[in-house]
Amino acid sequence: MIIRLLGLLFVVSIFIPVEFHVLAGSLRLETYRVVLALALIYAFINIRQVLKSADIIDILLFFFVILASASLIYNHGLQKGIESAGILIIEILGAFYLARLFITTPKAYYQINSWFVLALAVLVLFSLYEAFAKHRILHEWAKNITGNDALDYRLYTHHYIRMGILRTTNLFAHPILYGTIGAIFFPFIVLLTLYKFKLSNLIKAIALFIGMISTLSSAPLLSIAFQGMTAVLARFWSGGKRFWFGFGFIAISGMILISSVSNRGFFAILISNLTFNPATGYWRMLQWKYTMDDITDHPLFGIGLNDWTRPSWMNNSIDSFWLLMTLQHGIIASFILLFLCLYAVFHVLNRLHKHHPASRWMVKSWILAFMSLILIGFTVDYFGKIQPLFFFILGSIGWANNYPKLNKIINAMSQRAKLRSAQNKQQQGKVANRSPLGEQS
Repeated sequence: MIIRLLGLLFVVSIFIPVEFHVLAGSLRLETYRVVLALALIYAFINIRQVLKSADIIDILLFFFVILASASLIYNHGLQKGIESAGILIIEILGAFYLARLFITTPKAYYQINSWFVLALAVLVLFSLYEAFAKHRILHEWAKNITGNDALDYRLYTHHYIRMGILRTTNLFAHPILYGTIGAIFFPFIVLLTLYKFKLSNLIKAIALFIGMISTLSSAPLLSIAFQGMTAVLARFWSGGKRFWFGFGFIAISGMILISSVSNRGFFAILISNLTFNPATGYWRMLQWKYTMDDITDHPLFGIGLNDWTRPSWMNNSIDSFWLLMTLQHGIIASFILLFLCLYAVFHVLNRLHKHHPASRWMVKSWILAFMSLILIGFTVDYFGKIQPLFFFILGSIGWANNYPKLNKIINAMSQRAKLRSAQNKQQQGKVANRSPLGEQS
């Protein structure tokens, strides 16, 4: 099946190093972009299926893409704007509809997550070597094969050595990318281990955790913290005290996020330790401070990909996905995207208790993963492969809306399994009651 093949190719493409690319003018074509372009074409061909399953999330995402594309054309002219908007559309809609069309059942959701978890678990061996040998061996091999030196030179300097070990990138372009991808799939393997314990699942969960720690990055650690908080929220959300749990969740999350930006107070001490770098909060605070002028001066369409106003001694990086979306595409576009993401989470959360236990743990793993992505997006930018993966995860939960039908199927399968088990026991009982003489005769 074509969509299944595209799903598998997308997983593989995420683990292809950045060195494997070709330049088409000013555009860098990587495998994942080619796969997502094919997925978008497939979605257009199957537009009836897309429209049949469309909901408010599709509509809002469509409006975001229109505004983001308009901002690029407005700020960069027709030719460059369309070129940049095309890549944006491929990475957003291609990834979203690849997930929507492929992940239509719990089985498909389980399968795609299992592929990612297995790959990340196996790769942890290279992470351990990279960290302690201080040798980015996978990128060296990729460079020798392609001749492309695509990794940022700063990743080879002492700035990326902390506590005597090298911050690992593994197959990815930056430690943040590697750590965030591990954090996305960490809830799945942890909840799978709790739901159906197997030693192999426990080993995979430990491997993912080691890989995240080896990056010495704040992103995976903050993700785990937010995932734990979201797990508590999901546990009690269906009860009568959902308002207070929701309020407490928002309050605590807000304090942690504000502290990570301002670098002051008790939570600032916590965040400073989690980030392994006490200056991180200070730099984030400066980024929010100096981008505000550009945001207020360009509230509708943002500044596109243009450089933002800042002192000459500051670099141009923005350590916040949501801040960057607002800066580049305007306040309205950023608000629409944030709103639709939060709506998606709480829409699924409101129906979590209605799912059969066999699928509920998978739905819960998505809630934990995507809520943490939303929250850490205030302190981490989703550059490179993380941006399309963000929208892929957003689209991967559409199947959960069919919980009444899914519950009937799961209950029917459970009844058939119980019936077969009873029949087997009955048959074994008959065999055991036969006499040896009767069997011979």
